[in-house]
Amino acid sequence: MTSSAGWGRPTIYLDAARQRRRRSLVTEIVLRALEGKLRGASVRCGIAGFGDAGTVRRESVLPVVQHLPAEIVLVDDMVVLHAFVTRLVRMRGVLLATLQPVEVVDNPAGVGRDCQAW
Repeated sequence: MTSSAGWGRPTIYLDAARQRRRRSLVTEIVLRALEGKLRGASVRCGIAGFGDAGTVRRESVLPVVQHLPAEIVLVDDMVVLHAFVTRLVRMRGVLLATLQPVEVVDNPAGVGRDCQAW
């Protein structure tokens, strides 16, 4: 059930190589989203990117390049997400977080309501 604020989609930008408590920061955030019973989370890992430093990092076939960009995209109620993202931005390693309102188009067949259906 959603609030009157509607649905939202935060995107969390971070360095895929970052660690927190001896595990990947990406994994840590996705597990927190799962524990918080958010409706969905997806991770996209980039093959190239740059940030404030202006240094382009890209995937290479020779030495494994560290510090590739990653995005974590979540979907849920805007109020729930705002609270979740507020806690995340205090974590070291989160470079940027955005929160956008989105329109959820319900699938009449119900596909996409449950990740296990995928």
